[in-house]
Amino acid sequence: MDVQLRKWRYHEHLRHIEEGEWMPMYDHEGRELDGIEGKQGVRGQKQDGSYIGADWIRMQPGAAFPLHTHAGDHELYFIDGVGFVQIDGKDILVTGGDMIHIPAEFAHNVWVPDHVRAPLTFVAAGHPHSPTTSKERMQPA
Repeated sequence: MDVQLRKWRYHEHLRHIEEGEWMPMYDHEGRELDGIEGKQGVRGQKQDGSYIGADWIRMQPGAAFPLHTHAGDHELYFIDGVGFVQIDGKDILVTGGDMIHIPAEFAHNVWVPDHVRAPLTFVAAGHPHSPTTSKERMQPA
């Protein structure tokens, strides 16, 4: 891809968490994940043609992603709430302000205990990027 063809687009490359709608998220078979919603963040095409991006995810108390991997590394930045990231067989407590790096080949999940009162909200950033509504976003471990 020619670097001159890339353009910065205000409405694609700058977003606020209050913009847009929360949409259901799906597993690799297209089944809706209970209590888990995503909201489009930003996404851009790199010079090699792949995409890098970040989206918002909100998980209600009792919600859990299945154990999964991704095509690429990613980072999670926790904005608000309390939950756990299971990685490398360990449950790691996360709260607003925490950030974690997850290598692509590490099976992991994120889950929120039933007893908490508020959703866990975070930003998921990664490369390559798949939209939150994509069933290709994660693969079963």
